Amino acid sequence: MNVQAGTIHGGVHVHHQPPPRVVPRQLPPVPAHFTNRTAEAGLLDEAWQGRREGAPVVVLLSGPGGAGKTALASFWGGGSASRFPDGQLYADLGGFRPQQQVEPGRVLSGFLRAWGVAPEQIPVESDEKAALFRSLTAQSKLLVLLDNVTSAAQVAPLMPASADAMVLLTSRLRLPGVLARGGALVEVAALSQEHAVELLVRAVGRTRGDAEEEQVADLARLCARLPIALCVAGAQLASRPRWPIGRVVRQLADEKSRLAALSADEGVSVTSVFDVSYESLSEQQARAYRWLALHPGPDFGLRVAAAVLELPVEETAEVLESLVDASVLEDHGADRYRFHDLVRLHAQACAAAEDGEGTARAVLRRVAEHYLTMAVAADRTVMAGEWHVGPAFGRDAEGEVLFATTLEALDGLEAELPNLMAVLRAAYEHGVDRLVWQLCEAMYALFLYRKHFEDWIAAYGMGIEAAVRCGDDAAKSRMHHRRGVAFHNLVREEEALEEGRAALAAARAAGHALAESAALQLIGMSSRGLGRFGEAIEALGQAVELDRRAGQVRSEALAQRLLGSAHHAAGHVDRAVDALDRACELAAGLSDPPVLAMSRVYLAEALTRAGRASEALELARAAWTVMEHSGSSQYRARIMMAWGQAAEGTGDLATAREHLVRARDFFTDAGVPNLRPVQEALSRVEARLEQA
Repeated sequence: MNVQAGTIHGGVHVHHQPPPRVVPRQLPPVPAHFTNRTAEAGLLDEAWQGRREGAPVVVLLSGPGGAGKTALASFWGGGSASRFPDGQLYADLGGFRPQQQVEPGRVLSGFLRAWGVAPEQIPVESDEKAALFRSLTAQSKLLVLLDNVTSAAQVAPLMPASADAMVLLTSRLRLPGVLARGGALVEVAALSQEHAVELLVRAVGRTRGDAEEEQVADLARLCARLPIALCVAGAQLASRPRWPIGRVVRQLADEKSRLAALSADEGVSVTSVFDVSYESLSEQQARAYRWLALHPGPDFGLRVAAAVLELPVEETAEVLESLVDASVLEDHGADRYRFHDLVRLHAQACAAAEDGEGTARAVLRRVAEHYLTMAVAADRTVMAGEWHVGPAFGRDAEGEVLFATTLEALDGLEAELPNLMAVLRAAYEHGVDRLVWQLCEAMYALFLYRKHFEDWIAAYGMGIEAAVRCGDDAAKSRMHHRRGVAFHNLVREEEALEEGRAALAAARAAGHALAESAALQLIGMSSRGLGRFGEAIEALGQAVELDRRAGQVRSEALAQRLLGSAHHAAGHVDRAVDALDRACELAAGLSDPPVLAMSRVYLAEALTRAGRASEALELARAAWTVMEHSGSSQYRARIMMAWGQAAEGTGDLATAREHLVRARDFFTDAGVPNLRPVQEALSRVEARLEQA
């Protein structure tokens, strides 16, 4: 079974029935000044009403950047919620931001989680994720909004199977591949002059707009009638009620003559709109505008913004809200912010011109250090007894307590995973290597509990290279070890063994006893998984001896547990019991109840096989009192199976059947691919019950 030995804490209760599914409603909020898209909304209605059997409705909203494609999709989707009672899913594919393009596999993982699939049950391969998504949504009435699409191939895996579903795509491109497969096209151009004027008048007020009607019309034209530019200009005027509208018109006319366009219509520069708005910001606001756009992730929270700006959280909140009021920053949830991609490009250009590469690197370092501190706090909460190589764990030993429970820590870290991976990649590309491998080390608890195998393997690939570039063999060993654990969990034992050997070589080069023991334990687990029991026992025996000499009690307890498991798998039952007795003895001296609990489970399994089922039953019960509230379905499954087999050994077949059924359910929840052992045990018990 693929269970990594380690510390498990948590606050998740066992439920015989899963909690009610939360219907996902993920569409972005509609902008406050959303203005007349009646014709386009009507075309979306027509597309839905004309749906055909056998396939979802697919509509491509195509138009220039800043035209309001996402706003239109959110507006229509919000008004059509009753048509989609099973949910509305959203993903930004980041197609026009090369550093932020999102792989379909990651989007599918998010969709499956939103659909209620446990993290452990999400397949690793993208094709399998897509198949599961299609299966789960085959009869569903749902809306999927995919933002910033660049190709038909990008969205093909994300299509639901239901004919009662609708998929809205937004793109600056026509995407012939989508249209060739039956997708409908709705063009979202710049607003008409009439509606562009209407949007501005809403922003500045009817009285003011009527007083300068000609200037309002000129301003609409200078903004290329694009909603993003109109909102920025309108917000600037709304915050300066004494400014004549003509003042902004004159400024834009001057800017137009000397600035290139990000998106243009009839020679009008959208960049000029952003420039004039930027020039009206205070020094503090302008600095925040530039520096926050250097955050490499798709969005950011209040605390990381405070780290970027080097300001107190309260003052940062005021600055961010002022940027929202100026329509150069969007808020999209409690203390969450993001830039429109055109605005982000403008802000980054300003940063490059005014701050330079040194400032950009310093901002990236502050962002990475913020997330490192957060990840270290989460790791400490989830795996309190674990040892570490990174100095951040020593530096932050007395830091602020950010998470009260394991579940809170894992949820908080998982919510930031897109940002964590974006920051990790940016730091790796910029050679901030010491932070790269430390961040990888601190993210381990998230990967171990919530899987995210694609990110797990990719992160530690970067971590290995970063450690190599740092010349840090201990860190290199740690990175190889934890990448190997991912492969072991995926039953890719040859790859896990290769990582274990690389970890061992690096640990010995570093003279790091704990890292050497961890590498030997990985080699032992992988060898056991390959059926090479002699090699497993040899490696694990070395790990035990190494830990004993070094006085590393916790590591020795884990190594003894794995050694006992290897003996058990090899059929050496008496030796297994001896090793597991020792593991329990060592674990009893630790302030780490889960390590003791799971050592008792392994011992219970061996005792049952040795004919000492009554003793095994007591150990399983004791383990359950500790692990019942853990966050691991795998560990709970193993306890239930040990309990069921022990009950069978005592002749209590009804209890055995009950606990083996629960074990099977937990194994299924955990996404364990091989249910054969528990199913065989259950079939054996049921056969005996029928004969009784």
